[in-house]
Amino acid sequence: MLLMKKLLKKLLTINKMSNQAKSLYIHIPFCEKICDYCDFTKLQYFRNFAVPYLESLKKELDFYQPHSLSTIYVGGGTPTALELDLFQQLLEIIAPFSTGVIEYTFEANPESLSKEKISLMKQFGVNRVSLGVQTTDDKILAAINRSHRFKDVQTAINNLKKGGIENINVDLILGLPYASKRLLIKDLNRILSLGVKHISCYSLTVHPHTVLYRKGYREIDDDILREYYDIVEEILTKNNYIHYEVSNYCLPSFESKHNLTYWRNEHYYGVGLGTSGYLDNVRYKNTKNLNKYLKGQYLDEEEILNDQDRLFYQIMLNLRTIEGLSLKELKEDFSLDLYQQKKDIIDEFIKQKYLYTEGDYLKPTYQGMMILDAIILKLI
Repeated sequence: MLLMKKLLKKLLTINKMSNQAKSLYIHIPFCEKICDYCDFTKLQYFRNFAVPYLESLKKELDFYQPHSLSTIYVGGGTPTALELDLFQQLLEIIAPFSTGVIEYTFEANPESLSKEKISLMKQFGVNRVSLGVQTTDDKILAAINRSHRFKDVQTAINNLKKGGIENINVDLILGLPYASKRLLIKDLNRILSLGVKHISCYSLTVHPHTVLYRKGYREIDDDILREYYDIVEEILTKNNYIHYEVSNYCLPSFESKHNLTYWRNEHYYGVGLGTSGYLDNVRYKNTKNLNKYLKGQYLDEEEILNDQDRLFYQIMLNLRTIEGLSLKELKEDFSLDLYQQKKDIIDEFIKQKYLYTEGDYLKPTYQGMMILDAIILKLI
């Protein structure tokens, strides 16, 4: 409890500083059911948990009083798992902080995204939806315990567009059970036929405590996974999608503005069970214990960054996107001439076409994105 009070005092001081965060992430941990691969902070949806959770969430938001925000992202879990009256209550809780927001995103599952919830989102200013699709193959969806089928995805996207929300992201997972190159090509072509603005492609990580792990399923070989990524790259770029971040593609001007906050290493509020935030020089994490959260014991740990920590985050996060890393900013912020210090290493990466320079920026190629961890280790 003493640690909790100290952290709250520190964050309250930070929150009053002029360096305001412009992005807000809100976590809704509830799901209709738990998918076999999922490792996120999540809970089976029960109304008697959701009601006090929203009350506690409101108190945490009131504590931070975020204002002048540019982006809000409501993730999970599955925010649309909430019943209609509680879904409206959530939107009402967020409403005081959403004025003037440029991008307001809700995550959703196709089977729980009703026309009524779409209408409410539109009414409250939500202008972007991220759908958890994972695959368009009904057999694989059943194998990983997903409730929806591809026809539900088609219906959800059609209803979103009719409801006035055109900025839609679709999540795909590479390397699921029964996956193959043929099925991946089918997935991509089906998704392209839906006319979505943004596509996120993540490789499956099998965590030890998940159902998939207990069933004996393991991650696919790295060489096969690379072949999958090459297929994604070829098909999506040929269809005018920009590969603007390691796992993300979009049509021109439809980058996720909220997620760019993370990759630019900018400040943001994190509110809700198990979430993270970054204010001034402190990265903090909330508790994953629901009982503690409902009692208002939100914070769990903090990381006070020194210059070396900030440098690490700057390099690691900036190089994830085609915006790249500003060598000029590194000189200004850290008195570091990275190119001169790592000249031989950077020149070799450029020679091998993993990196390139544009103005004062160091940027990754597609090949570089595929070995980004190795590049970062060499640069830091």
